[in-house]
Amino acid sequence: MGGLGQAGRSLEELLAALPATPELAAEVVARLGGGAAARMYPQRSQGAENRLRGILAGPRFGARGLRLGRGVTIDGPENVRLGDKVSLAGGVFLSATGDQGRISIGEVTHVDRGSVLYGQGGLEIGARCAIAAHVVIYSQTNRFDLAPHGEILEQGTRYAPVKVGDDVWIGAGAILIPGITVGDHAVIAAGAVITKDVPAWHVAGGVPAKVLKDRREM
Repeated sequence: MGGLGQAGRSLEELLAALPATPELAAEVVARLGGGAAARMYPQRSQGAENRLRGILAGPRFGARGLRLGRGVTIDGPENVRLGDKVSLAGGVFLSATGDQGRISIGEVTHVDRGSVLYGQGGLEIGARCAIAAHVVIYSQTNRFDLAPHGEILEQGTRYAPVKVGDDVWIGAGAILIPGITVGDHAVIAAGAVITKDVPAWHVAGGVPAKVLKDRREM
């Protein structure tokens, strides 16, 4: 499914490469469908294109009702599970490569433009979540503690799974580091850097983030 990244190419380029891969052929179909919708329903053309792209990609993930924007890239699609009605906006990048690589996204969850989800150490996102634009979630990181005077690239990588519960809202530009758990119904403020677990129902914000309040007491 890495071919989804071809969505940034012009329609003419895609048509020229049509026989190359099934992904390119599917992208052409999605663009043509969106163009037809634009002529009949100008305000809905982008939505129609995203739905059509999702229909074509759905069988690969065993999901129905997907919406995939232009320029979505998925590395390691065999390690990715998408629930029904998941929406990935334009420019979203998912990576689930490597021996521990896996990403699971629950039904009806929306991931907005430009977000980057690294699942090399394992990433689970629950159902009905709202992930805003340019959120970055890491489940792996370079180590620097094995040899303080040695080069960073020689010290290997630390992997730790990340879990985000159901009905979670993660604000624009937030960053989650490896090993974090965010409980159900939690809210992460825009720009927050999450370095510790966030309990269910709680709001967290800041750099580094702190738990600020319980939603049930607001």
